[in-house]
Parts: sequence; structure tokens; C-alpha cells
Amino acid sequence: MTTIGDRIRRERKRQGYSQKRLCRDICSQATLSRLESNKLNLSFLTVNQILGRLNLSVNDLLAQEEWIKENIFFNRLDEARDSRDYMKMERIIAGFNHMTEEQSAKVKMYMKWHQGLIAFIKKDYDTASALLNHAIYIAEKFKYRDCIPHLYMAKGNTVFHFGERPLKYYAYAEELCHTLEVTNFKLEMKILYNLIVFYNREAQYHKVILKSKKAIKLLSLNESMYLMCEIYYLRMKALIALDETDEYEVLKTSARIIFEHANRLDLLDKLENYSPVNI
Repeated sequence: MTTIGDRIRRERKRQGYSQKRLCRDICSQATLSRLESNKLNLSFLTVNQILGRLNLSVNDLLAQEEWIKENIFFNRLDEARDSRDYMKMERIIAGFNHMTEEQSAKVKMYMKWHQGLIAFIKKDYDTASALLNHAIYIAEKFKYRDCIPHLYMAKGNTVFHFGERPLKYYAYAEELCHTLEVTNFKLEMKILYNLIVFYNREAQYHKVILKSKKAIKLLSLNESMYLMCEIYYLRMKALIALDETDEYEVLKTSARIIFEHANRLDLLDKLENYSPVNI
């Protein structure tokens, strides 16, 4: 458990104070050292004087501690989401609920978002939709812009299971991605891939080619193989469907090394044995 002494020591070091300088005219250096080592309890007045020199109050320290705790929670859920570890998500949420009574709006939003993902993977689509809608409402109200594209992509995945076209959600998520202060390459790739897949489902092959070219350019700029074979496969499938045989042959030859490197020659074989049924 983090104590007031731990917090004072951390803040003193952050601001560049020595113990001697911080405690001057308040208490002895030995007393401050014992406080920081959790070996002494000082009066509220003395603690307030020390905090005043650090331009802090007890409430500031408590708020700072809560901020740290929340950011650890967000980072742990982000890692679990990236690795698709839904059991880990459940454990993180359960543990945080046990630790915290009063939750900030962002914590509530993260809770609803990831509970929605867990419900989705369990095929409880009604619950997933309700939780994601709630998360979107909070994120838009409090302008958590970095999270909103993720939420609309998840919403698109969910509505598909109700027979609704998800493309408007993916397209909006892509639009929002371009407004972020810090670009999120992996998120943008996931959105582009979802768009490519569903344009393919609807036989909108020109759009498949357009989006796949954009995705491959983005992958090249970031020197990444993330979803590269799957995107090339869908692009070549679209060229076959549009009877663009020459372009397909050129692309297949140039991309073969990528499929070999990723050990995905099975996708090229699937294209070679093309029929509307098996592709």
C-alpha cells in the first residue's frame, strides 16, 4: 500500500528537492527521512507544511495516486485487448472493481467498452451492443477521442450479427482515425482490413482495390507485415472478379515472396483454384 511518506518522497525527487532543503524551518532532516521511510507519523500541520513547499495538498497527492492507478488499469486493458485475451480482461476488470469504489468517467467508459468486447466474444450480442452504446455515449460526451474509433469499429462488428451493414461504422471509425493527434497505425490497419473484407462481401471490388492499395502503402511506410498477406489476397481476388487478368498476374508474381516469407502460400493456391464458390 502506498503511504503519504512514499508519495512525499516520490514528489520531492520529481521536483528536485533534497531532504535538507525541503524540511528547512519545518522539521529536522532525520524526521523527514523517517517520514519518507514510513517509520514516523507526523502531525497533520507538519505534513501540510511539507506539502505546501511542494505546492501540493493532501488532496493533490490522493488525486495523483488515483490517476496513476487508473492509467495502469487502462494500459493493462489495452494490452489484453491487443492480444485478444478476454479472460485477462475479465480478471483486470474484476480486480479494479474490488479496489475502487468511486470511478471516473473514463474508467466507466473503459469498463463498458471491454465488458462489451467480452460479451461479443461470448456471442451475447444484445449485451455487447448495449455496453458499447453506453461506452460510445461516455466517450463522445467527455471527448475521449483516442477511444472513439476503436468503439465504432467494435460497434460495426456487433451490428453485423443483427443483419445490419457495418460499413458506416467502419467508415466513420476511419474518418475519426485521421483526426487523432497521434496516429495509431495498428488501429487504422484493423479498420481498413474490416472495410476491405466487407466491401468484398458485397462485391464492391473497385472499393476493395482502392482500400487495399491504401492499406499496403500504409504497411510499407511502417515496415510492417501486419495483415499483409490477407490484404494482398483480397486485392487479387477483386482483380479476378473484375477480369483484370494482366494486373492480377503481375501482382501475384511480385507479391509471391511476401506469401512465402509469411508461410501463407495456401492463399495463393486458393486463388489459383479460383471459383466463385471456394474463394
